[in-house]
Amino acid sequence: MLKMKHGDYVIIFLALFAAGLIYGIKWWDTHNEQYQQGDLKAIITIDGKEYKTVSLTKEEQIIDIQTKFGHNTLKVFDYGIQMTYSDAPLRIALEMGFVSRPKQQIICIPTRIMVEVFNPNRSVNDEDELDAII
Repeated sequence: MLKMKHGDYVIIFLALFAAGLIYGIKWWDTHNEQYQQGDLKAIITIDGKEYKTVSLTKEEQIIDIQTKFGHNTLKVFDYGIQMTYSDAPLRIALEMGFVSRPKQQIICIPTRIMVEVFNPNRSVNDEDELDAII
């Protein structure tokens, strides 16, 4: 059995510290974004193509999506959005719950639907852009 040396502990600590620092910076960035209720929007994409963009308002709105991939229902209410129905075999997207903050997502892989909340009033930084999609 191999024993851990002092240098091994230092490397593990530095790796954990770097991961925590990166996570902390991302958390700080998303939680300190300034916006008013009603400013946010959600973009709904199906199979990578934009389907609809909706404003997240207090009023209730039902969005019924039927495609060749399946059937889903989204509900906009209380300045957020939630998936209320999916005919996917595993209904994991329903467990993602109510999303109401920028960069939060609901993803249903079998029906190829992605819902992402964003702030249209925020200036876009180059570092927030996607580099590639795999």
